[in-house]
Amino acid sequence: MKNMLIPTDFSACASYAVEAGLEMAKRYQSKVFLFHNADIPNNWSALSAKEKDHIPEAYQSWKNAEVLLTDIQSKNQEIDIDIIIAGGDLVKNIEQITKEKHIGLIVMGSQGAGKSDPNFFGSNTQLVVRQVKVPVLIIKSRLKDFYFEKVVFASGFDEADKEAFLKFKDFVKHFIPEIHLVSIQSLFKYGVPYIVQKEAMESFEKLCSPLVCKIHISKHTTIEKGIRSLADEIGAELIGISNHYRHPLRRLLTGSTVEALVNYSGIPVLTIDYGEKGKKDA
Repeated sequence: MKNMLIPTDFSACASYAVEAGLEMAKRYQSKVFLFHNADIPNNWSALSAKEKDHIPEAYQSWKNAEVLLTDIQSKNQEIDIDIIIAGGDLVKNIEQITKEKHIGLIVMGSQGAGKSDPNFFGSNTQLVVRQVKVPVLIIKSRLKDFYFEKVVFASGFDEADKEAFLKFKDFVKHFIPEIHLVSIQSLFKYGVPYIVQKEAMESFEKLCSPLVCKIHISKHTTIEKGIRSLADEIGAELIGISNHYRHPLRRLLTGSTVEALVNYSGIPVLTIDYGEKGKKDA
């Protein structure tokens, strides 16, 4: 991933995402775009200095953000960092930046499991996951060390999901982790026969090479709880899920399920989406 976007509102959970994102930038040699959605007019950059003087609250909001973002930039001079400050709709701004800057990964913070922040994280993080067609890594707490020894990839394991899995593998391969392929079926609905599902997952298992890979097929009251339960059981440090709307997984891991996983997981979640034509990472 050449270009990475890290939105921040300077809260504690946002700072965890910034820390993780900057560590990733070092590992992947990525360019970072630090973004803050300030309380300023949409046309702020087009206003003259005199016009800005007439709205001191907005100027102060912009100036505060500039100082804080510049401080992060100056403390990480070994990383190529650009600063972006904009006003208006947060999610629309993220969509626009993603397209204009050819972003390959968004790193966002989120409150701890089950919590939400209506001002930035929580509902807005879920909207980004739902609407922006690039992979999004959600960080829930400060990572003690940026290293993933065991990772989970949850999927319906349809042929169409192989592209998402290969993107996931490309993201985690630097850590040489143990990959756990996870298929959860609802206790209350008829699912794919075990043998058929196992055969489908074995084709993904072959794609894991040379990494160690294990297969898990189980039932649970909900798919989201089943994924979290399995991740807890094996001590996983990252959950990856395909979030591409055209794939059959979109019927299995519905929007509400993906958002519940993002909200309630206690460990980082990587949602993998890449737009209608399966765009390459920037």
